[in-house]
This record gives sequence, C-alpha cells and structure tokens, in this order.
Amino acid sequence: MNKTPVRQSSLSSQILTILVEQIRDGTFPPETPLPPENQLAENFKVSRATIRSAFDRLEAMGLITRRQGVGTFVRKSSNISNLLNQFIDFPHLIADNGFEPGYKQLRTEMISPTPELALSFKLTSDDMLLEIEKIFLADGDPIIYCINHIPHWVFHENFTDDQVIEPGLTEPILEFLEQKCGQSIAYYVSSVRADILKNCCIPTIFKKLDPLTPVLVIDEIGYNREEQPVQQSIEFHPGNRMNFKLIRSRNGT
Repeated sequence: MNKTPVRQSSLSSQILTILVEQIRDGTFPPETPLPPENQLAENFKVSRATIRSAFDRLEAMGLITRRQGVGTFVRKSSNISNLLNQFIDFPHLIADNGFEPGYKQLRTEMISPTPELALSFKLTSDDMLLEIEKIFLADGDPIIYCINHIPHWVFHENFTDDQVIEPGLTEPILEFLEQKCGQSIAYYVSSVRADILKNCCIPTIFKKLDPLTPVLVIDEIGYNREEQPVQQSIEFHPGNRMNFKLIRSRNGT
C-alpha cells in the first residue's frame, strides 16, 4: 500500500485514481475486501471524510459494494473495462481501447438556454450556460464528438466568463467539476440510442465516413449530491472502433 502523503489539492480524486488502478491491476481482486476507511486514511495521511468521498465515487462507478457491518468489497464486475453504465473521461476510455488519446476543442461560448435546456437544468431564461463543442481523437483520428453544457452558477465563483472559455480548461471534465468547481457528480441519468451518421449534426471532420455509418448517441445529465443538475454531455460515437460492455442486474442487485 502506498504510504506517501498525497498533495493537498484534489485529495479525493487522487486517491480515487490510485484505488481504481489498484482494483484494475488486481492489487484488490474481485470479491476481496478493501482496507477499512480509517486504515486508508492513515496510509494516505488524509481524513476519513476524504476516503469516504473516494469510496462514494467507486461505488457510483460500480467498482465496489458496501455491506453493512461487514466491510467494503470489490465487485465481481470490477475487472470489466469500458462499462457503458459508467461515466469515464474519454482519454481513459480511448486508452482502454488500445489507442493513443487526443483532444481538440472546437468551440466554447456562453449561451442562453433553450426551453429544453432550461427545463433540464431548472433554469430561467435569464440564466446562462457554458456550451463546449469538442472532438476526441484515437491515434490522431476523430472518434468521439461531444457537446457539454454547464450552468453558469456551477463555476462563476471560481472563473470569469472569459477564463472559462479558455481551451482545455474544462478537461478532464470530471476533474474540472470536482476539483475546480467543488461539484462532484453523484450519478448520471442517460438516454442511449442508435442512429446513422447522416442524421447526426456532427462536424465535417467525420464526413469521410460513410453517411450510413452507425452512431451510438448518449445524452446524459450529471447530478450532484444535492440532486442538482450540473452538467450535460451529448456524445456521438461513430463506427465500431470503440467497444462497450453493459451489466444488467436483476431486482436491483
């Protein structure tokens, strides 16, 4: 176990990254217990609340399960990569599929919400949203097109409107929300559909693909622990270069 003290910024996210790697590489195999919170807090020189926050994220990712009065255990499914029911930052997702990840930000601007966005984010017509249009690359080729929306209230205490549109500031988006805005995502509500390229309004950089290329479209909104919607991600995954797995449980187990 790593006993090196973690830097004082982004403690929970750094510990989360370490624990995810240890689960993935078999340091903690499926169905084995994780060390107790107080032991991990001592090992990492942090508070139990920080460990508990990392555990909350691991549980939301489907990597652990908590058994009341028994302990915290690695789930059987923890060694399955690219689960569709987990939100993973795209560079990690692309790397897990065996490609060199890349990123290109196409456009960032403040917009007034459409009636649909105002309803989704519980905003008024006077509120503003940050809209980010971007492409993720695999071995230099475009592989994912994504549009993000973030309400102005999420970041306005930490960034001006001019600062927040700087290229790359919001990436990786989970780190931006948690570390720079103090808004951890507790869960996502997603809709998933199949389409074809010619029906999707995506950049011309993808037009070298056949117009009948299948596209997986994922539209999801992330909520914080206060049940407030803090981010929308609309993703377009053309072709079959990316592989996903989905775990479907019975009776909520």
